Order: sequence, then structure tokens, then C-alpha cells
Amino acid sequence: MVHSVKEAIQRLEAITELYGKVAYDHFTTEKTLPFAVYTYDFSTSGADDYHGVQWIDFTIELYSATRNFSLEEKIIKAFIDVEIDSDTEYISDERMYQTVFNFTFPQKLS
Repeated sequence: MVHSVKEAIQRLEAITELYGKVAYDHFTTEKTLPFAVYTYDFSTSGADDYHGVQWIDFTIELYSATRNFSLEEKIIKAFIDVEIDSDTEYISDERMYQTVFNFTFPQKLS
């Protein structure tokens, strides 16, 4: 189980093909394909006004020149312990594929 945003980012950055090519939301300089960006949002829950858990909605966007099934599989395997949804589309204006991975995990608040 993913336990924190930091852990999710570390898992993504540990994939060799994405080393140095991962950023939050966007890059400030142009990157060669493939590269990935991530975003996340959260909500809290708990009982009696005590919010002991934050639910993290984590999104990874993989961009590649051709559909990179091998890299997509590595991302899925890196997050094998969460239920992950994905969707792929071709962005014709940019001449690249975008595969979006979404998953949710709880993060305990201290």
C-alpha cells in the first residue's frame, strides 16, 4: 500500500526510463519523450470532527512518442498494491501519446 505522496513520487522516479523526467504538474523546460508529470489532491475524513485520514487522489500523466506498453506496465507494477485506472489518447497537435493513471490511497495524519 502506498503510504504517502512522497512514497508515490519515489516509486515513479525509480523507473529507469523516467529518471530525471518527472515533475509536479509541468516542466519549466522542454523534455525529451518519454516523460511524466503528476498531480494530486486530497480530502480528509474521520469521526467527531477528528480528521485522522487524508485520501490522496494521485494522477500520473505519461507522455511518449509511440504507445509505450513496456513503460506503462512498469508504472502499473510500481503501484501494484493500489487499484489503478488508466486511459490513453493520441494528442495529434503534439504528436505524442498521453496515458493517464489514476489511483487513490489513504494517508494517515499525525
